[in-house]
Formats: sequence, C-alpha cells, structure tokens
Amino acid sequence: MTSPQPERTLTYAAELTREDVRAVETFLNTQLGRVHEEVGETGETSFAMRSLFILVSDSAGFLHTLLRLERPERWQRAAIVREWQRLRSTAHPFNHCEGFDHDRWWKQVRHYDVSDERAEQERILRYVGDAVLDEGRGPAA
Repeated sequence: MTSPQPERTLTYAAELTREDVRAVETFLNTQLGRVHEEVGETGETSFAMRSLFILVSDSAGFLHTLLRLERPERWQRAAIVREWQRLRSTAHPFNHCEGFDHDRWWKQVRHYDVSDERAEQERILRYVGDAVLDEGRGPAA
C-alpha cells in the first residue's frame, strides 16, 4: 500500500524549503530579465527593473539565511512569513507565465505554523471580547 502524496500547496511558512526560495527567485529573475530586455538599459523603467532585481535578490538571500535556523525566534518566524509573501506576491502577476508553480505558490501564507495561527486567533478573540466588555460598560464616569 502506498502512502498518499504530501500536500504540495504551502499552508505555513514552516513548510518552506530553500529549494522553494531558489525556484521562485529563479522564476522572478527570468521574468524580470525578459521585461528588462524589452525596456532596455536606459531610462526610469530600466532603473526600476534593476531595483526589482536587487529587492528579489536581497529578499531571497535573507530568506535563505532564516531558513537555516533550526528554531527561529518569534521575530524570525514573522520575517520568514513576510519575506516569502514578498517573493510570492512579486511572482504572482506572472502566474500566467511558464514556470509559475501554481500548486506551490498560489496560496498566500499568513502564519509560520499552526501554533502561530492559533496564537493569533486567540489574540483576536481576546481583543474582540475586551472590546465587547468595554462597549457594555459604556462611557467612563
């Protein structure tokens, strides 16, 4: 009996691999390079394209560094989510192009793992509960 294929769609940033980062960076560099060729080497649009190359490279480099950590701290987990979202969101407008991994990159990743997701839900419930309590108290006398 064979075991089912693991889910390819990323749900949490903890599922990211360095290969994921490399793949989206390569895809973006290919797409940006294609556009840069059309734009040429001079002018404001060319400068913007070079800036995008730098941002993609910096974001991917930072993410590679963070993914090497065995137990990232809370701020590092948040940075992993943010940097992945930055790369994924940059790639998303090119989703019609060959090489875009719809299965892996389509869904927005909002949390590092299930425990971070639960913690956020609990903070929201506490906030909503506090707001309801404050509303019930009325204006301070």
